[in-house]
Amino acid sequence: MGQIVRSLIILLLFAATSVLLHATSSVTAVPIKKTLAEFPARIGQWRLIDSYLSSSDILEMLGVKDYIQYNYANPQGDQVNLYIGYYDAVGVTGSYHSPKNCLPGGGWGIAEVKKVPLQGDTNRGKPVTVAEMLIQNGSEYQVVLYWYQNRGRIIHSEYWEKVYLVLDALFKGRRDGSFVRIMMHVKDGDIQGTEEKATQFAEQVQVLLQDYLPGATI
Repeated sequence: MGQIVRSLIILLLFAATSVLLHATSSVTAVPIKKTLAEFPARIGQWRLIDSYLSSSDILEMLGVKDYIQYNYANPQGDQVNLYIGYYDAVGVTGSYHSPKNCLPGGGWGIAEVKKVPLQGDTNRGKPVTVAEMLIQNGSEYQVVLYWYQNRGRIIHSEYWEKVYLVLDALFKGRRDGSFVRIMMHVKDGDIQGTEEKATQFAEQVQVLLQDYLPGATI
């Protein structure tokens, strides 16, 4: 019964979101504070080794106003992939795609989903929780961290992002936002160690992004 109630609530939420988004279609697109192409090539011990920069064709295909996909490596030989996509008006110029729907495929499946707290100077002193997925393909694993860093909030849930998107469209006239994803292959079966490295990297990225993304006020 509980599962049925939760499913009904989610369906009602999506229906209400759709109605309200259509009712608030006059929101203003908000430009990014600083282009993501200027995101640092060094983040702590991590050094940029490969990048996929924005082009007009890719921006149009993804529906984003700005994006980067960078690969970093540390002195120990670990590598981490960082994707950041910025939307100046979610639902008008483009929309998010949940990793829960996009990543599974090609033999990869979701082995575990959970929430992870970030420590340190995060979100202007506010506590932060992001989503983590462990994906598996046979004996291979990857750790995936992701979150929505939007309008002064950091949100781990796709559903709550939709709720805040509606509220901010209604009361602030804004739909701007970003999607952030970090992926790291598990080496030698050390899932916990990989989670710790990915989380520490995420803590640094989240702080740096505050200088690039519009905050609670513009």
